[in-house]
This record gives sequence, C-alpha cells and structure tokens, in this order.
Amino acid sequence: MWVSHRRRTRAHYGCAVTAEQGPATGSSSRVGRYVRMVAHPGQGAALAATLLRVAEGLRAAPGCEMYVINASTDEPDTVWVTEVWADADASDRALSSDLGEVGIGEVLQLLAGPPELVDLTPLGGPGLN
Repeated sequence: MWVSHRRRTRAHYGCAVTAEQGPATGSSSRVGRYVRMVAHPGQGAALAATLLRVAEGLRAAPGCEMYVINASTDEPDTVWVTEVWADADASDRALSSDLGEVGIGEVLQLLAGPPELVDLTPLGGPGLN
C-alpha cells in the first residue's frame, strides 16, 4: 500500500531542504531518515567519499545509532544516507553543529541541489537494538 507524504522544509546539512514526512507509527522516540543527495556530474564518488568521512566523524556522536552511506546502483552521482537516531534532539544536535572538520562543507560544494529527505519512525529489525 502506498502512503502519501507531506512535504516540509527543515534545516539539514547546513541548508534548508525539502523533506517528506509520512504518518508516524509505533511509539518509538527514534528518528530515522533517508537522505538522497545528487552530486554535480562526475562527482558521485567524491560525494560518497566525503560522506564516509562525515559518517566516521559521527561514530561517537551521542544518539547516533546508524549512519550508513549507500551508492545508488543506477545513478552514479546519487548517494543515499540511511540515518537512525535515538531521538530528534540527538539528530538536531549532531547535524546542526559545526561538522566542518568531517567534511560537511565539502559535501555542500559537491551537491547539484539540496538534499531530499524522507523522515521515518524506525520500528525494529536486524541492525537495531
């Protein structure tokens, strides 16, 4: 069954972006997110490498439960980020802080447009405690 999503704008990765938010399900305070980023033509590998550095920098961030960088199999300049946070505050603190040392400034320079977000409520499964 397809679910319609509301579009909204929020600050993420240092810029305002459009997000899609579906109805919340479950009682978890966890926050999940899929982020689709499209690099300038030919810059997909550089974007992925920079995001891997960002992910490494977030490894010790309080509340960061998952931050996985994924390369699109059919769009060479598109990278997806899968995020799971303990709660919205943890996500906001980590992603709105100055992440310059881990490459967030480089990420923004590589993007052909703003990131697209889909906010989720993680319910469970392998990989989540």
